[in-house]
Amino acid sequence: MCASGVARLTINKKSIVDKVDKKSYVIAVDIGSSNVVIAVGTMAEGGVMNIETVVSEPTEGGVSAGMVDNSKSVGMALRRARERAEKDAGITITDAYVGISGKFVRSARYVDHVFVEDVDNCISQRDVNALMERMRNVKAADGEIIMDLFPISYRGDTGVEMKNPVGCYSKQLSSTYNFILCEHMAKDRLRRVFLDAGIKIKGLFANAAVVADSVVSTDEKEEGVAVVDIGGGVTDVAIYYGGVLRHIVSIPIGGSAVNSDIRAYGIPEKVVEKLKTRFGSAVVDLTPDEIIQVRNSSRSLKPYLRLNVAAVIEARMTDIAEYVWNEIRDAGFAKKLAAGIVLTGGGAALKNVDELFHRVTGQEVRVACAEMGVATESLEKVASPASTLAVSILINGAQMGACPVSVVRAEEPARKAAEPAVETKPLTVNERYGAPAEEGRSGATAKGVGVSAEPEKPVPPVKGPEPVDKGRKDLDDDDDEDDIDSNEGGWFSRLREKARRAFDEAFKNPDEGDDGDDY
Repeated sequence: MCASGVARLTINKKSIVDKVDKKSYVIAVDIGSSNVVIAVGTMAEGGVMNIETVVSEPTEGGVSAGMVDNSKSVGMALRRARERAEKDAGITITDAYVGISGKFVRSARYVDHVFVEDVDNCISQRDVNALMERMRNVKAADGEIIMDLFPISYRGDTGVEMKNPVGCYSKQLSSTYNFILCEHMAKDRLRRVFLDAGIKIKGLFANAAVVADSVVSTDEKEEGVAVVDIGGGVTDVAIYYGGVLRHIVSIPIGGSAVNSDIRAYGIPEKVVEKLKTRFGSAVVDLTPDEIIQVRNSSRSLKPYLRLNVAAVIEARMTDIAEYVWNEIRDAGFAKKLAAGIVLTGGGAALKNVDELFHRVTGQEVRVACAEMGVATESLEKVASPASTLAVSILINGAQMGACPVSVVRAEEPARKAAEPAVETKPLTVNERYGAPAEEGRSGATAKGVGVSAEPEKPVPPVKGPEPVDKGRKDLDDDDDEDDIDSNEGGWFSRLREKARRAFDEAFKNPDEGDDGDDY
């Protein structure tokens, strides 16, 4: 019987593996200036992406403005993120699509032409392909590599722009191509990190060139839209017009600059990000006149006006917005953004940041999270602007092909099946907890467990924290309650102690005398 049972379980294991292996997994990694983000997705019906998991780990200063400065620090963050992603998705990650961003990534235009082969001067696909081949022979400048190239527009003898030149009449066909370039050193440093982590880079994308794919529609790209990804150390700008990516630029400033400005006012570094996201605002006149209490290095609570914090944030975010607007104007698209400006990235989660950009640029501005190309049931997993880039890399990676993975969660039933069957019988309470039953009692009691035939004593009510003064806001740090508190007396510690004593009193062993002592 045991042999047949094992055989049957082995067949079930195979069916489980076959079912899981049918999924086409895609893994995306975003190495940012503040965090390493890994997203795992699978292709669903209709060509949309199911998001299996999205995890993030801090790089702890290993990346500066997109450039890897400390490969060991970034590698450790990458390995931590991979372990979490593997555990969540039940797979082993060996390959991934990767994004890169920084001032070392740029776009450049190049114009070339070919003569039409047809004697009647009718442009064919062969002419278009011939022009593409000429573009592929273009050499990058010393120290740079070409990451991608694509046509922006085609023109004939008349100089009129053509979206699809095949079938049009002209003696020659010219085109303007957009080249995405990256410095060798930045790419080599990034590859070193992944090599040390044992992950093969299946494809490398320029962040600015792909970030829009999960937040704007094809109609918006056609009308004209600028997508601004505000990261920790870099702000990427991508401009679309006529359905084509016209211009990208990476501005070496982001949310980390805002944090540094706040930190300069004596606020502990470990709570700056939480203070900024919970109580910060990019516009002073839209900020409540309230007080925030933060525990400083001397272990005392120090009050800060929310208006003052907002003033610091507004000043730095205004600088970023002006940099972005200058790039848009210099590229010649200030009056061609019918769909406005779309903000995303971790910095876009800041309150009123869309209103600030509207005031600086005069354009319609909205904050967006990844939704294009994402399955409806997965939208909740990527409901933060900080996940947008990783999802966009997933979408572009899926077009190139799935990543090879090893499925590990199907092995669990096999291990259980290999365990020998042991005949067991139910344990009594006393046998389970190792305490002998006492004679002469109708309800056996295990010492220290609280199983008794006697009625339980009611738990006395526990007082809650005293209310904070009206007009004050306290920043509670969930990660370290000792550093940030809303009351100098430490009411949370007293509350926890009262609750413990009440619990011990209610479930005290009946064999022990009620001497009033707490243990």
